[in-house]
Amino acid sequence: MQTLQTVAWTEKYRPLSTATLLGNEESVEAFKAWMKQWTLKKKPTKACLLVGPPGVGKTTLARAAANDFHFRVLEMNASDIRTEKAIKNLLVPARSSSTLESFTADGRGNMVLMDEVDGVFGREDRGGLGAILTVIKQSPVPIALTANNVDDEKFDDLKKACIVVPLVEIRPRLLLMLTNHILAEEGRSVPEKVRKRVASESHGDIRSAVNDIQTIATSGVVTLRPERTRELDEKGTLRGLFASRGFGEARKALNETEIPLYRDELLLLIHDLLPYLYTTPSKLAKAYDSLSRADIGYGRVGASRSRGMMPPPFNQPRRDAVPEWSLLPVALNELASVGTEPVDNDIEHAMDVAPLLSRKIVDRYQYRLWALDHLCRRIARTCHMSKRKALYEVVPFLVAIFSSDGERGREIALSLEAEERDIDFLVSESKTQPTVKGPEEVLDPTGFKLPYMGKDKFIQIMRAGISYDRSGGKFAVRRLDNLDSVEERLSDIMARPIKFRRPEQAAAEVEGKIIKECCVDGQKITCEECEFVENCPSHLIPSLKFCICDQTLADPKAYEKYVAKNSPAVSPAKQTKPARPVKTPKRAPARKKR
Repeated sequence: MQTLQTVAWTEKYRPLSTATLLGNEESVEAFKAWMKQWTLKKKPTKACLLVGPPGVGKTTLARAAANDFHFRVLEMNASDIRTEKAIKNLLVPARSSSTLESFTADGRGNMVLMDEVDGVFGREDRGGLGAILTVIKQSPVPIALTANNVDDEKFDDLKKACIVVPLVEIRPRLLLMLTNHILAEEGRSVPEKVRKRVASESHGDIRSAVNDIQTIATSGVVTLRPERTRELDEKGTLRGLFASRGFGEARKALNETEIPLYRDELLLLIHDLLPYLYTTPSKLAKAYDSLSRADIGYGRVGASRSRGMMPPPFNQPRRDAVPEWSLLPVALNELASVGTEPVDNDIEHAMDVAPLLSRKIVDRYQYRLWALDHLCRRIARTCHMSKRKALYEVVPFLVAIFSSDGERGREIALSLEAEERDIDFLVSESKTQPTVKGPEEVLDPTGFKLPYMGKDKFIQIMRAGISYDRSGGKFAVRRLDNLDSVEERLSDIMARPIKFRRPEQAAAEVEGKIIKECCVDGQKITCEECEFVENCPSHLIPSLKFCICDQTLADPKAYEKYVAKNSPAVSPAKQTKPARPVKTPKRAPARKKR
């Protein structure tokens, strides 16, 4: 029996230089460019926020880049208590003090690394975000932050103060290349079938793949391990339900979802999505029949959950009965059978264009009260009247004006200092939609500018799948494979027709196929012919142009060639040029004192 090793391979083979990092080549170059600016006289004014799922190398990238540019890393781990006092105790001395290395030829001082900064919003973290923003704005040293997800509105101020660098899951072929290299270095062997399954089921997580390979290699157990459990988000759950090959896979997607199954959230979401997925009447009728049986099962559970798809106040929880949680698996079985029929339309497109009206009904009443109170407060402050008077004497006339002339109503609302969300509320109350007028404008999806807008409209644009580079002042579409949906949403937000140019991409679609390029030998790779395509989390992202071909993957020295390709090239002239001898300067004669 083989002895277990005490050193984790994830730490033993952790990259110490950016040249040995795996995947996310564009993000690595963007972070290195930001780090390089700190070596110049004119320092950047913003921190850098690395955003991506766990295990893709966010912390490793920050440490490796700091090592390349000779910075000393001061790190706040996720286990630290992130109160305002704790943050200032670490960050204030770090940004104001010098290290011994800074007095040497190579040392450049400190770099502060805050890991998993999206966890600074709990009850124990009061004042933590404010302290971070204060230190970022006044810091003379580089500050790097990592986070898993910053899509929530509460991170808006943090994103404004940082350069956001996104990272995605690592492709399975790269994970397989890395595990082959580690096993060769350790002198271990694992069957190819097991290695491929580990790379496929790690979901782009390097830490997960290396830990699993170490466990299998050192324990001597070569049987296939159980598949790793993961939590699916909203889109992942719907994709698992309607793109599954049978009832078993659909039920598995429900077991792995992060959506609370004891509430009606998923039920309402599927209800709105079905007409956009099924255009055949027989398929649509069968899907709704399964959904209705699932709703009946949810209703039988009763008690502490809302009652089916009924609108308020009829969907309030019952308090006169004990919940029958034993019936929940029955309801979930019926819910899993909704997507057993092959869909007629693309799932991704349906999820983007479906209005999701039913899910909004549950919170519509409370939202209307909140929006009405906010509008009346703005009008009362501008017109020097009470909110009650604004409600009865101003709001009804504004709604009538919006019904007859939306543009005129918008001018009057802005003169009353109403915000964008107040105008959206008035539009919804008047049963009108903003009309798209004017000549069509053609924009470059990789970089375009928009006129100044309010905060609410800016947030809507960010949620439409568009990112913003504050250093260059330009917007860009995050995923170029979804331009039609982004065009429609951006046109509605800006109230004018907008179209995007379709650029030629390296990861282009040729007759419905996605083509990548091998980053080692430059050969073309067809994603649909790859055995990992179903488990590859990033092959649809156009900005990721490179992968590993079969010939390179079969090469025992594939990892070394990959690292050599990423290493900075040195010109032959610089390699052969001999070093100049250091001349000893002549001592100047001492000057006579006057």
